[in-house]
Amino acid sequence: MRTEILNHYIKVVNTQEKEPQSVFRFCEELNITESDFYDEFSDLEAVKEAILADMWAITVSALEDQSFYQEATSTDKLLSALYAFVEQLKKQRSYFLVVYKSWSNPTDSIKGLKEFRHRFLDYLDTLNLDQMETGIAPVDKATGKINQNALFANVLFVFHFWLNDRSKGFEKTDACIEKVFTLSFELMGNQTLKKAIDLGKFLLAQK
Repeated sequence: MRTEILNHYIKVVNTQEKEPQSVFRFCEELNITESDFYDEFSDLEAVKEAILADMWAITVSALEDQSFYQEATSTDKLLSALYAFVEQLKKQRSYFLVVYKSWSNPTDSIKGLKEFRHRFLDYLDTLNLDQMETGIAPVDKATGKINQNALFANVLFVFHFWLNDRSKGFEKTDACIEKVFTLSFELMGNQTLKKAIDLGKFLLAQK
């Protein structure tokens, strides 16, 4: 039932070019009872939250079955997950373009990301973030949490960049991932100014 609800939500957004507004109408179209719906989700916003979060979970699950991923360093695992996540997002790009069409600035607060954020931070915990190959000694929990939140902010930046990317094969998004996260790892290690400047030049060139 959960999968049916998620798929129908995406279908409604794609066909009507707007998000569902009524649980009653949503259930009527799907031919399920409201009780069926509420057994899975508290409201329509929760469905929207689950779509992005589940896509992240699917991405990570698929990678974990790959030997190259199992043997990779923490930083390489994260980068692999991000590249694979973009590939997963491409399958429903039309949906995301509608749902996040009003998201004009990557730093703006928007709905639909809470569960994704929770799953992403849980994922970072599995990578032993404090011991990433960034040239830094293990840090305290407070610093580690700051680093985690900064990495999630970078994920949102990449997601927003991808939504606005019109390059062939979204090659600019691939470059964005490399530059943004390489910079993050460097800053976590030694505050490298050169890569910050390089990133700034790259972003300005996309305007």
